[in-house]
Amino acid sequence: MAAVGAASYVVSPSRPRIILFGDSLTERGFEVPGGWANSLAYNYSRRADIVNRGLSGYNTRWAVKAMPYVYGTKSAPPGSEVLFTTLFFGANDAARLEGPAHSARQHVSVDEYGKNLREMVAYVRSCRVQRVVLLTPPPVWEPGRKAHQISRMGEEARDWPLDRTAEHTAPYAREAAAVAADLGVPCLDLHSLLQQEDQWGERLLVDGLHFTPAGQERLWALLRELLAKEWPEISREALHLHLPPPGPEVLPMHFPPWEAVDQENPGATFAASAGDGGA
Repeated sequence: MAAVGAASYVVSPSRPRIILFGDSLTERGFEVPGGWANSLAYNYSRRADIVNRGLSGYNTRWAVKAMPYVYGTKSAPPGSEVLFTTLFFGANDAARLEGPAHSARQHVSVDEYGKNLREMVAYVRSCRVQRVVLLTPPPVWEPGRKAHQISRMGEEARDWPLDRTAEHTAPYAREAAAVAADLGVPCLDLHSLLQQEDQWGERLLVDGLHFTPAGQERLWALLRELLAKEWPEISREALHLHLPPPGPEVLPMHFPPWEAVDQENPGATFAASAGDGGA
């Protein structure tokens, strides 16, 4: 198989993988239209497979225990190369103890949250996955969250405390950014970045927490920019050439383009590519 970065194609039973591990903000990344994981899959089409391991409602306490079933183990790591992985937790850890019963069940303290993130990064690295992106929980838009609570629980919920608030979520975002800086891994600080957008709450968050199509699109744009900056070897570096935003074009394509297939003997084309690693 050709090395990453070769301008060629490869024929192989497996492709590199990109593992997305998180809560519902990851699970819903395959929403249509415009889910951020959908956009990632489209941009890496025929170059890497997107493995979505979003687990709605999960906090980091449970996610730590699920990691062997996502990444394998140190002695039996993932079979194919993992280009990078995202760790996107915190929205449920930040659920309030003083909120409705479901939020109290999800709550994890800030200190434990930071400890769990450190353990997760260490575990991923032990499975030979070197490129890791931490994403902070997004900001909470309280008017949208209240409206969602009422629509879900009925009018009686109008006077209930919110399950998540802006003030309570902010320390979790700061902790995620601090852990990333301490461990030397890239951090996509959605909590700060999204609040720089005009009308961010109503425009980007459908229920005060999850993403609208515009929010999904903005997350993908921010992630793509981060990938281009941090790892140009898997995301074509073109910023200095004033070209369009970098993408995965630098990676080898899986299987040759149809024009390169020998019409008389297509099997020979695949066998040759598999043998010498490229076109």
